[in-house]
Amino acid sequence: MSAFVRAARFVGDLDDEFYADELQRDAWNEASAVGFQSLLWIGLVSAAILPYAAGVTGAWVALGIFLAIFASAYVVIGYARARGVDAHTIQEWRRPRFAVFLVLYLAGAGGTLVRLVATYLEGSTSMWVAMAVAAPVGAAAAVVGVQKKKRKQQDAERAAEKAELQGFEETD
Repeated sequence: MSAFVRAARFVGDLDDEFYADELQRDAWNEASAVGFQSLLWIGLVSAAILPYAAGVTGAWVALGIFLAIFASAYVVIGYARARGVDAHTIQEWRRPRFAVFLVLYLAGAGGTLVRLVATYLEGSTSMWVAMAVAAPVGAAAAVVGVQKKKRKQQDAERAAEKAELQGFEETD
């Protein structure tokens, strides 16, 4: 067991006897998922509003919220992956829920970035030019990353199907 999994088990108190009862464990896991998703959505809505409603202070708070959200999500995804579940290969990303997430994230991240850059680099046209170049490059990198992930998922599915077919041929 890796140090990460041991630390996660300690933080989640997963060795408590409470988890011995399967119904309690399942109900608690579902409740935890609902709680995590609620925290994620509350954080995203807050981070999307703060840079516009509270100026520079709100932008800094939104940045802190984004860091907390992404750190928590990283732990959740990392723990699942350490336990053999890769959420990226089993999720369907083309859903209305993800579109709402993306809009909130872009509104918050964009508002935070613009508010902080405009405040601290006032009059720096080179920074605005760099941002104008970096935005499409970042978007292109994201598209390439998604395509690469899809290809990896398709390759894994093909390999699993091939292994399954070979297993059937060997038993005949």
